[in-house]
Amino acid sequence: MKVVNELANANVLYPGQTIGILGDSISTPILLARAKQMGFKIGMYSSNENSKAMALADYKYIGPYTDKQTLKMFAERCDAVIYDNVFIDSDVIRYVSQFTSVPQQDGMLDIVQDRLIERTFFETLNINMVPYSTIVTLEDIYQAINSIGYPAILKPIQRGLNGGKELLIKNQADIVLASGFLDSGTYILESYVEHDTDYSVVVTRTESGSEVVFPPVEVIYEGDQLMTAYTPAKLDASVEKEMKRITAEIAGNVDYVGTFEVSLFLAKSGSIYVSRISPKLSPAGFVFDYAASANEFEQHLRAIAGLPLTQIIPGIATVFQAIRQKEYQRVQTQWVIKDNWHFTFYGNEPEDETKVVGHVLIPTKSISDTLVKLEATAIWKDVDYKTKYSQM
Repeated sequence: MKVVNELANANVLYPGQTIGILGDSISTPILLARAKQMGFKIGMYSSNENSKAMALADYKYIGPYTDKQTLKMFAERCDAVIYDNVFIDSDVIRYVSQFTSVPQQDGMLDIVQDRLIERTFFETLNINMVPYSTIVTLEDIYQAINSIGYPAILKPIQRGLNGGKELLIKNQADIVLASGFLDSGTYILESYVEHDTDYSVVVTRTESGSEVVFPPVEVIYEGDQLMTAYTPAKLDASVEKEMKRITAEIAGNVDYVGTFEVSLFLAKSGSIYVSRISPKLSPAGFVFDYAASANEFEQHLRAIAGLPLTQIIPGIATVFQAIRQKEYQRVQTQWVIKDNWHFTFYGNEPEDETKVVGHVLIPTKSISDTLVKLEATAIWKDVDYKTKYSQM
């Protein structure tokens, strides 16, 4: 009986206890389903009453994040609360933490929501990032461009400010276009470093500070939207080792429990740059459903519940392909004919046809052959598969 009491007092969540999910994203229904599979009850708090995750939850709380009374009721009903949206204000997390455990805490949200804080964090760890300058006025841009050079990108300090719009400045004539941006707040101007390859490294951290790093994933973006991802990535062993070292260094210096993503790119010079960190379950990490002995959702929940993390054993080479609303109809042909395409749809119905509504995972013997076949469908015409498969 004494042993049972000691276990009951340990900082561990057991089947039957309730995990609350604050906020909503495309990964939330998958996260919720995995948590239920592990035996947890799920509470949801979201401003979107029509979300698929809300329909699947055991307990539902609908309201804005400013509704402190409802937030308090939600928190008090949960044994732990996790967030699944990087745009939730860290003040909300601090408030909820008064009433229940929030293992992810608020520190990483503070870092990622302010680009200046994020870059100061990278500088503290001596992590390589592109040159940048703080911009308040148009004159600041003219001065900063002398050291940063062309091309450069103007980005709002607060992510999401002005709709998250950015401005690529290719020459002096483009600087005038920045005047409309600066009316809405402070920006940073950062150098655009030419590169061909972007990577995502997913890592899970426990409360004790130990971490497990997944293998790097090579990714293809269309604008800011991650469209294609695959692993194993074609990397020199020394480059992969350095990417994992950088990721472990970041994980060792944050108060965060759970899975998060480090985004990096490899410049043509061979230098590795960190572009951002995100306290979220990454679409790039969906590949690990087949490509590893544990996936990012299971690792995230194990960390949140105080369980030991699974040591990663590489699995099958896997390709992830996002499906946007505009591709949904044409993908239905592949639904019928592809025997090794594994579909997931998120249940959202966005009005914007560029929004992602699902994805497909393709375990494969050859990533290059799979990229060729994706190109041959002519569904994703704006994704440059050829540059990738021709180099493999």
